[in-house]
Amino acid sequence: MKASHAMVFYAIFFTIVAVVVAGFTYKQTTSGVSSMWLTPQEAKELLDKTTGVVIIDLSPRHYDEGHLPGAVNLPASTLPAAASGWDKNATYLVYSHWTGAPLSGAELLKDAGFKNVYALKGNFGAWVDSGYPVE
Repeated sequence: MKASHAMVFYAIFFTIVAVVVAGFTYKQTTSGVSSMWLTPQEAKELLDKTTGVVIIDLSPRHYDEGHLPGAVNLPASTLPAAASGWDKNATYLVYSHWTGAPLSGAELLKDAGFKNVYALKGNFGAWVDSGYPVE
């Protein structure tokens, strides 16, 4: 019985993920949100040239396996509460170890009035594949 509950859970979970990812893709192509994406090279330039960038890793399960230097780990569900006291004029780089979350996190901050928010295109894997440092 427990195995069938797990299968139903995973089926529902992956269906929701697929719908969310499709929704983000649609919004990205229709609302101009794509300008929020930074390639790993662009993100590295931003980090090298801009003081005080807040780097947000939205992957609670994978943070300890490696993350961008100086990144804070915030599950996506806690981002709105955490961001309530942040400087809306600071610069933020959001990423994850899987797709969907960085753009949704970046959009959440943009919608809350944050001015300089970016999502790492290709996520953590693309950063690593580019040879950039991790902690």
